[in-house]
Amino acid sequence: MNQFDKIQTTIASLRFITKTEEINLTEAFSRILQEDVVADINMPPFDKSAMDGYACRFEDVGQPMRMLEIISAGSVPSKKIGENECSKIMTGAAVPEGADCVFKVEDSTQLEDGKVICTNPKTAKNICYLGEDYKTGEILISKRTKINESHLAVLAGAGYSRVKVSSLPKVALVTTGSELVEPDQVPPPGKIRNSNASQVSAQLKKMGIEVNYLGLAADDYQKLSDLVSSAFEKFDILIFTGGASVGDFDFIPHILKEQNFTVLWERSGLKPGNPITVAQKENKYCIGLSGNPVSSLVQFEFIAKPLLYRLMNCDIKPRKIKASMASNFHRKKADRIAVIPVKINNEGEVETIPFHGSAHINSLVLANALIEVPVGQLEIQKGDFVYVRPI
Repeated sequence: MNQFDKIQTTIASLRFITKTEEINLTEAFSRILQEDVVADINMPPFDKSAMDGYACRFEDVGQPMRMLEIISAGSVPSKKIGENECSKIMTGAAVPEGADCVFKVEDSTQLEDGKVICTNPKTAKNICYLGEDYKTGEILISKRTKINESHLAVLAGAGYSRVKVSSLPKVALVTTGSELVEPDQVPPPGKIRNSNASQVSAQLKKMGIEVNYLGLAADDYQKLSDLVSSAFEKFDILIFTGGASVGDFDFIPHILKEQNFTVLWERSGLKPGNPITVAQKENKYCIGLSGNPVSSLVQFEFIAKPLLYRLMNCDIKPRKIKASMASNFHRKKADRIAVIPVKINNEGEVETIPFHGSAHINSLVLANALIEVPVGQLEIQKGDFVYVRPI
């Protein structure tokens, strides 16, 4: 088992740290569901018309029919359909007793005597039958699902005005590095702008997690140690960018060990983004990402995101699609899983893009997906199918 596979196995074994709370449906988007959503009624709750037309007996199609009433959506039919009778009906309205067919308005002709005839002898029945979508007691959405817009519609349809979800972990973000200045400053010689804070904050928000940005931190051992101590008095999870490698000023792993954290991983097995620090002390977690922007994005997508979802008791899996390569790919070494920024073109093929390594920040602007190249594989040929992870 390679290092990355070991990490995934460990993540799957961790206990979640969040509690369950009940919130209004209007606040539930992107939250993690903590109850099975069960249908309280059949859907549809009655036989309903699939379109505007005329409800009749199927055996009377092609015969002149006397119209009894007009049935609008939301109303209850008052007349039973008999031989050579019909009622005009709107989409979504309840089909009257005695009818087993609805023919479309477009397939109807009004006769001089006021009767109606269906001109399409092969008409479909055009009825949505009681309970054909789902039945009372059926599980519609499973616990530990991340709620999207479609789930909101189902929740509302099942009568859930209040929803049980995972509480949000309290997450803080710090970017480290004495070489950094904030984006509103012109970098003096030897400095660069802080790009990681914006990127990681956006990734957290995309997960539905509120982030507390604590600002820049210089490469000062004591100040960083004090920051870690004070942060964990308020927050459940502390995310650093930078300071997690093996350089002379990469202090985060040492500080965490000094403060009795158990370091779970210091290597990801990924390229880019091998040096990473993930540590745990009881229900508190620290995630130390790379200071290089492409590396930190890869580490977040492949490790931090599944870890955070696990801690929130969520079963979500990364979305992968299969697509063919539009060109050849080659790398020099195959000792780690390579994660390559790529572009899925309009033909659904995977195009490689200019990529110069973990600090090549604008490569992310060109990319809309990532591919994984397994350990031991040096090449991918044009036309080969690969698994692609959209970003």
